[in-house]
Amino acid sequence: MLFHPWILEGLGILLLAVGAAGLGALFISRPMRSGIRRTVGAVCAVMALGGVLLMTRAEAMRDVDRDLSPAEQAVLAKAISRFPNIKFEVFTAHTDNETAALAAKVADAVKAATGVAPRRATIPPLKQKGVVPPLPQKGVVIVVHDREDDLGRAVSATIGRALMAARVACITDDEPALDDRTVRIVVGEKP
Repeated sequence: MLFHPWILEGLGILLLAVGAAGLGALFISRPMRSGIRRTVGAVCAVMALGGVLLMTRAEAMRDVDRDLSPAEQAVLAKAISRFPNIKFEVFTAHTDNETAALAAKVADAVKAATGVAPRRATIPPLKQKGVVPPLPQKGVVIVVHDREDDLGRAVSATIGRALMAARVACITDDEPALDDRTVRIVVGEKP
């Protein structure tokens, strides 16, 4: 949990800001002895450099392809198997190889859990609700008839958590036109 990219980036920004402010204050002030001044300068420079390195590491972690290991696929299949009477669909909302590979692994987990291959398709990206202008959804979107009913909450709590544990960004969304016994998993581009 401590090594999530957003935590590393936040810590990096904090270190960079404090280190840079310390270096700025060091050049403005004169009352310190030269030994202390050199020590404070070195500490501030190390803090600023550490902040830059943490932000670089966070960016590198974000650039890694999303993937499900066999163990993570098994956990996802176990989560999906808790819903034996539900029909699953796996859609791809972006055409790059990374998205297609993740969608294939999610579809394999659905097939392992239910014994039936899910319906697959490529669709246009879903649009974010409440955002003007509507932007394409990113990450994995679990679409249910009503995310506030018992099924919607149960799907979000089990399947969503399994995906998040595998470091795959996931949200739940409503689609009133969707059958109330169908769950659509839409794999979009990487956030």
